Amino acid sequence: MPATYRELLQTVMPRPISSARAYKRALGQVEQLMRNQKRNRAEDDMIELLATLIEQYEIFQGYSNPVLSPPERLSGLMEARELTQTELSHRSQVPRTTINEILHGKRTVSKINAKRLASFFNVTMDEFIADTTRQFGDTHLQGGKVGEASHIDCP
Repeated sequence: MPATYRELLQTVMPRPISSARAYKRALGQVEQLMRNQKRNRAEDDMIELLATLIEQYEIFQGYSNPVLSPPERLSGLMEARELTQTELSHRSQVPRTTINEILHGKRTVSKINAKRLASFFNVTMDEFIADTTRQFGDTHLQGGKVGEASHIDCP
């Protein structure tokens, strides 16, 4: 494998993924890079770039994501960007105390704060709005009442 990021870019030639063929190719490139137990910084950066492109394609295609609660999603995004609550507060215009309460499950994310966080992290607002239908898998709710399922798929 190439030693520098520039050389790696020329070899891998990452591009936005817009087809199943390009998706499979990107997955293969990540697998190949992951096999190397002694990766350098350039290879780790390339894995991160390809993973981002793969994730964007999967979101666009509507592939299912693991269900994360809004606090878990916020925590993961903060960790990935190495942000403190204070830094996120300053950059997103969401009060630090609100961020803290969201992370500790003491508060839900309001629509205005979901919009601010989504804008800052470049994700959809849905990432921060709790969806009760996700908690019940294939169970569909009627009338918005928990426990009143129209059907339950059983294996």
